[in-house]
Amino acid sequence: MYEYKAKVKKWIDGDTVLLEVDLGFFVTREERIRLARINTPELNSLIPYRIRCAKRARAVAKKFCPLGSRVTVKTQKSQRDMYARYIGEVYFQGKNISDYLLEKKVAKLFP
Repeated sequence: MYEYKAKVKKWIDGDTVLLEVDLGFFVTREERIRLARINTPELNSLIPYRIRCAKRARAVAKKFCPLGSRVTVKTQKSQRDMYARYIGEVYFQGKNISDYLLEKKVAKLFP
């Protein structure tokens, strides 16, 4: 398990965030992180209801953890999804964002 400090650059959708990860020694890297354990509706759906649900999930995530927020991300070296994004647990002010989105009922547990 690896733990890094990072800054939120952009919320891609409800379960994907673009982070500026601090690797140490004044080295940073932008990385798309998929939130572990959850799934939210996709923005590229053809069904209007799902698009609205996806926008709501992203809005809830963005309101809880706005752009520029400092977060902690925990990842595992070999854990990537099919789009080559790291899968990680992201924490904002000590609260796991995945758990927060589940509490707000905008995300579902990923099987």
